[in-house]
Amino acid sequence: MSITKVAVIGAGSMGSGIAALCASAGMDVVLLDQDAEGAQRGVEIQLKRKGFHLPEFAERVRASDDYALLEDREWIIEAIFEDLGAKHSLYQAIEPHLSADALLSSNTSTLPLASLLEGVPEARRDKFAITHFFNPPKVMRLVELIASGSTEAALRTTIEQTLGKIALECRDTPGFIANRVGCYWMAAGVARAREFDVSYELADAAFGRAFGIPRTGIFGLLDYIGLQLVKPIWKSLETALPAGDPLLDVPLGDDSFIEGLVSRGLTGRTGEGGFYRGRDEVINSSYEYVPRTQPSDPVVGLKDPREVMDTDSPGGRFARAVFLDTLAYCCEVAPSIADHVGLIDEGLTLGFGWKKGIFALADAIGIDHVASAYGADVPELVSAAAQAGGFYGEGSVLSSTGSRQELAPREGVVTLSSLDTETIVSLEAGAVYAVSTSAGRIGIIDLHTPMNSMPTPALEVIRAALDAVPSSNLVALVIANDKPVFCAGADLASIAAAGESGSASRVESLISDGSETLRALKFVPVPVVAAVRGVALGGGFETALACDRIVAHADTRLGFPERTVGLYPGWTGTISSLERLKAAGVEDYHQKAFDFIASARNFSSAFEAQKAGFLSSDDVVLMSFDHVLAHALLEAADLAASYTPPADASIEMYSGSPALDHDWPIEGTTENDHVIVAKLAEMYTAPTSSNSASASLSFTEFCEREVEFDVPLVLLPANVERAKHMAATRKPLNN
Repeated sequence: MSITKVAVIGAGSMGSGIAALCASAGMDVVLLDQDAEGAQRGVEIQLKRKGFHLPEFAERVRASDDYALLEDREWIIEAIFEDLGAKHSLYQAIEPHLSADALLSSNTSTLPLASLLEGVPEARRDKFAITHFFNPPKVMRLVELIASGSTEAALRTTIEQTLGKIALECRDTPGFIANRVGCYWMAAGVARAREFDVSYELADAAFGRAFGIPRTGIFGLLDYIGLQLVKPIWKSLETALPAGDPLLDVPLGDDSFIEGLVSRGLTGRTGEGGFYRGRDEVINSSYEYVPRTQPSDPVVGLKDPREVMDTDSPGGRFARAVFLDTLAYCCEVAPSIADHVGLIDEGLTLGFGWKKGIFALADAIGIDHVASAYGADVPELVSAAAQAGGFYGEGSVLSSTGSRQELAPREGVVTLSSLDTETIVSLEAGAVYAVSTSAGRIGIIDLHTPMNSMPTPALEVIRAALDAVPSSNLVALVIANDKPVFCAGADLASIAAAGESGSASRVESLISDGSETLRALKFVPVPVVAAVRGVALGGGFETALACDRIVAHADTRLGFPERTVGLYPGWTGTISSLERLKAAGVEDYHQKAFDFIASARNFSSAFEAQKAGFLSSDDVVLMSFDHVLAHALLEAADLAASYTPPADASIEMYSGSPALDHDWPIEGTTENDHVIVAKLAEMYTAPTSSNSASASLSFTEFCEREVEFDVPLVLLPANVERAKHMAATRKPLNN
């Protein structure tokens, strides 16, 4: 079942966010509320919060109060307030307007499926589910799913492949998975901080970076959630839990200190302050803000969680207790809430921002070491993991009852590690693999550099891949990897060193190396597809633009930050930009390309880059981060069926009137910035000696000019300092 028509009922923050997400995914959306004005306010809220990937995507949402609009909807998502009676009344009211095959789900975070089903007409019950989105839906990847049969399959496919989220298989238990274990972790952290008398600052530092916890820490996260929500969230969960659940031993729903904060309007980020006020103040026991201090505990700054836990200090003892408490709780509830421990870990990583879940952390610390930390009271699941060699194995995970089971692959997801490949190039900076498809052998270029950056050895990997096309009988190339980034750009240290040498020939050789490599990539006689995720900046964006097809995750950061390091893009990027914008029908393509490159800003999404013309209408933007490689391989196979390499086409130079940099210098920039963008403008512009109305260069000639004009910029002392500063600090120098 392919779902394309969706309705969301309830236009509050969550409901309108779900509607915006669906609209960004290309779905036809109806947003209903008690009145049409309320539904329209929901759309306007999402426009203000940038809930849509592009503002025009709001046009895909019809805001109304008319249930008749539900008649052709394939999936109806109920997102009204958490009142069982109100939900039951709604289900009865909309039933006459639903098609027989329509799926109905609730976005509840607290109400059991069994209770909700009591108000669902019997004929609809096998098409009913819980789909618990996390807020904000555009950002959070987690959707907890409770469904069965064909309903589960259809919703999982839509949630994962259309909306780009991860559907976490849950059981019908209080708090499902993420909130059940996440709320315990936070409540236990508050209780242990008081027991060990550690400050909020020390608590958030001790059980923080070393454990892969978001930088907010526990108390900062409570502020972020909003302290006024602590009572309804925790109290609702505590009320639903069975007697004897350990979360009831660390109750947060009736916490008197938090109630005192809320009564004073101190609700965290939604108020004047909470546990923290800004970056410099923290609350004391008398509800007064005092200067925030840097904890002196020896665990502060440690990067190894095992080292933190083994440190005999207030911070170390606190972190050790919170970790062991949380792991023990997850072990105790696992059999009732999840099939295997990996699902609980995903609840923590996707729902609460942990880098690793609690079970993966236990493996990283050392399962035997963790088991010994419990003394004689080792949780059964920890003992089972110790006997099995860890909670995770190669392609396997420990079930919630302690047996080893295989990890099932997610539908449609392809990773390099999962493919049956042949290594045809193996270099220190990367490798090229061949995978057999129905279209023939496709080569996959995989860089092994930090952030897939492109120093000279990485360029050698690309050239080796091009050489392997005929020798390895490749019909297409895909540039991809299993890392969360496509490519962070050129190697800044190399640029800085070349500039500091004062040698124009060395700088020219460095830039020409990248330019010639990407030109060879562009004109190789087989199609090249870029599988772009995370970031594609500078040389990374230039690499993507040199490809025949780009398959990009919607939230990828794309841009040219080169001005901030003392040059403009010199690896064909400025010329590819002209070529692509002209092909997209952008009338003033020289000015638009110049303005974006000169701005040094990133596109907010791949959709924005496509709208601007940098990505073509044939390029593919996916909502799912995890399905990019699979789609890139399909695109490569399709292109290979009837591929003609691009010609070295002629590109017009700019006429020169008005000057491309006529708005410069602009506010917030320096004289040095203007020097850089003026050189870019000069490079684009036809010489005054030529007939500027018709002057043009081939792509290759224009790229050679691009290199020629870039070299002097790299040699300027101010730009050497920029490159060195960025390489050392990862922060721009605005000199």
